[in-house]
Amino acid sequence: MKSGAKCASCDLKSNLWLNLHDGHLGCGRRYYDGSGGNNHGVEHWEATGHCLALKLGTITADGTASIHCYKCDEDVLDDKLAEHLAVFGIDMGTQVKTEKSMAEMNLEANLNLTLSKVLEEGKTLVPVFGPGLTGMENLGNSCYMNSVVQVLFNLPEFRGHYLQAAESHLQNCPNRAPDCTQC
Repeated sequence: MKSGAKCASCDLKSNLWLNLHDGHLGCGRRYYDGSGGNNHGVEHWEATGHCLALKLGTITADGTASIHCYKCDEDVLDDKLAEHLAVFGIDMGTQVKTEKSMAEMNLEANLNLTLSKVLEEGKTLVPVFGPGLTGMENLGNSCYMNSVVQVLFNLPEFRGHYLQAAESHLQNCPNRAPDCTQC
């Protein structure tokens, strides 16, 4: 791709998405951290209904690239990518990848995500633990169950029924010791 390529709606020259229906070149979405683009590729899809876009910097000579369908909000494959790019004057065989694919960016974001810290205005918040305050420890895929448990424990009827019974059991348990695992 030519190095002079830029978004049709602003001056961004990276994170460019080529609409495969009509050749419109728009910048990508703005990411949660403020980086990325100005959403001009998405806005073009919303205005035209042309939903397939390819991230330019991800095209490789071996036939891969990040292609996204805005309509179904999924990454898709194109078995005839070289043929489709040729319509826009792009020779896939000469392309060199210059940007991370969406899959690589998502993986990197997930690896760098720190779930044990919450930041607010530059300050690290101290986690609060204890009965009725937190759910289960995340085991990598237990966050959905954890959110359900936290919702249940915030319902007064649930707490009243189950927590009172548990507290009563612990107070009356004959095996009760500080390190008791029987109860």
